[in-house]
Amino acid sequence: MEFLAAVPTTWDETKVLNAKVSEYVTVARKHGSDWYLGAMTNWTPREFTITLDFLDTGKYKMICYADGINADKWASDYKKGTQEVTSKETIKIQLAPGVGWVARLVKVE
Repeated sequence: MEFLAAVPTTWDETKVLNAKVSEYVTVARKHGSDWYLGAMTNWTPREFTITLDFLDTGKYKMICYADGINADKWASDYKKGTQEVTSKETIKIQLAPGVGWVARLVKVE
């Protein structure tokens, strides 16, 4: 609920980063100076490399919620992580079958 409470209901910009109908989707949405990323897959596990070149210049604090080791068996198994990122970086995400991944990127400078 911590993540969901911060998600806005209106967006300034939306970018589909990659998608294949009925298989997977990765989306970036902007509200103010913050970005929200989301990814989900069908029943095929996947790994994505996401280029963060859509971000404005400066540093962002990325708070992400990723699949835990048993996410394919228990939907409540997740891990929360934070890291600092810029528009010059890429991130890798792994998705277990039938689950997703989300992150909030808050501009810090």
